Amino acid sequence: MRIAIDARKIADFGIGTYIRGLLGGLAEIQGEEQYVVLAPRGAEGIPPAFEHVVVESPHYSARELVHVGWKAERAGATLVHAPHYVVPLSLRPSVVTIHDLIHLHTRHGNPLAGLYARSMIGRAVRTGRRVLTVTAAVKRDIVKTFGCDPEKVIVTPNGVDDAFRAAAPNPSPSRYFLYVGNDKPHKNVERLVEAFTRARAGAPDLRLVMAGADFARYQPRGGIIAAGFVSQGELRTLYRDALALVQPSIEEGFGLPAAEAMASGTAVIASNAPALVEVTGDAALHADALSVDSIAAAMERIARDDA
Repeated sequence: MRIAIDARKIADFGIGTYIRGLLGGLAEIQGEEQYVVLAPRGAEGIPPAFEHVVVESPHYSARELVHVGWKAERAGATLVHAPHYVVPLSLRPSVVTIHDLIHLHTRHGNPLAGLYARSMIGRAVRTGRRVLTVTAAVKRDIVKTFGCDPEKVIVTPNGVDDAFRAAAPNPSPSRYFLYVGNDKPHKNVERLVEAFTRARAGAPDLRLVMAGADFARYQPRGGIIAAGFVSQGELRTLYRDALALVQPSIEEGFGLPAAEAMASGTAVIASNAPALVEVTGDAALHADALSVDSIAAAMERIARDDA
């Protein structure tokens, strides 16, 4: 079988991390399948054994629907994998990964964005031979929203890069909480900052390090360090040295930072979003995503409890 993988987002965060991990895992398996990676010129992270076909169609465009499928067919693909919900037009069967339905639950500045997301996700669910997703929570959401056969949706959880794995927790972490992610509304960063401010009132030595986006607007508030975009090596150190990772999202598809922090031996405070509860189980403190008091109480407990 010759499988084409749409890897145009290989350099991104989030889905890019998924694509890089997927390609690395497939290369490690060394199965009989052949892989064609559809990615921009100069893309990094493509295994040497895989064929690289240059595709630079703009995302969320009419062109990508036609061009990506055409490139896959020209490359002789017998199956196309779309690791995002935009499935190209193609005569070949497709498998699609839908990481979450957050786009359907978010209020967009442009109402057409929500309509586009619902249309493309619905089409992906209808036309994909199989739908892959990363948690049982998202599978339930997909089945309920689109009324598809549950047998069609396969849960394949995300993995954690070995670079983050530690044999034991850091015995002497620094006095900072860590947030890793972007600043989109569902990430709940405003409540996190407010909760940290309350927790710090009783412990002025506490800090909140924020990585993964430009958080400069929060920096004027006391104790906040906007680390911005960091390398994997820097992120590994941030996890290892933190008192705890805080992931207070209102909604998540998986919550990879929580899994990476746990692999690093770092305590985790996660919201009660179903996917985060599923991923962290009983190994995290869970807080009400909509309650600043609940998030602050969890931070205060971690700050004063060495165990």
